[in-house]
Amino acid sequence: MSEFSTSDDEASPSPNTESSQRTFARGRNPTAFPAYLYPGGAFALDGIALRAACLGFVCALSLSAAYTLRSSYPQLPLYIGILSFFHFMEFWITARYNSRRAKVEAFILTSNGAAYSIAHATALMEAAVKSYVFPELKSYPVATYLGLFLIVVGQTARTLAMKHAGSNFSHYVATRYESGHRLVDTGIYAWLRHPSYFGYYWWAVGTQIMLGNLVCAVVFAAFLWSFFNNRIRRKFGHPGSDE
Repeated sequence: MSEFSTSDDEASPSPNTESSQRTFARGRNPTAFPAYLYPGGAFALDGIALRAACLGFVCALSLSAAYTLRSSYPQLPLYIGILSFFHFMEFWITARYNSRRAKVEAFILTSNGAAYSIAHATALMEAAVKSYVFPELKSYPVATYLGLFLIVVGQTARTLAMKHAGSNFSHYVATRYESGHRLVDTGIYAWLRHPSYFGYYWWAVGTQIMLGNLVCAVVFAAFLWSFFNNRIRRKFGHPGSDE
């Protein structure tokens, strides 16, 4: 989700190009691999492998820390684990159902802009300060379970949106028509017009409720509502992708 980006001008490799159809017999030196698969390329295999491995490691470590801190404040490391899982799923679902867009940036780790990084850093800061200044507020099971419920609903909706849209899904608002694009009205799109926005909205708000971040929960809800409202209005002027 490059949820905070609005262009998709970099062309993806076409499955019909000679380089993408090239095969190699056993024992032949595969020196003619497409350049975009090499380090530094848009689909660099080393970059994909490194990011996937790091996200998996951080997620596992965070879940282990959450279990260790289960009697104090497990929500903080759990938040980091949930964030790691979200970014991994952004790439994996893209690679599985929309392979031509499975670039390194599909992890959306660094392509969301400064606002995205600031938002999550602020959430971690509020949670840390609250746990130190108001330790009695660390354990509030109703908020934790409500937040987890919204996270699951949001993640499921977004994942299904990316799956059911397939090649019609884009992390960006399309500014030009692409051949083969169509309006998706099956699957989760039969129930929600913008399921990926719906999913991300409740996923993000749910993380803040789970953490017990009152300030960030309100700010996230207000900012994302305004952002997606403006993006939907802008999207109607450039039809061609489903989100």
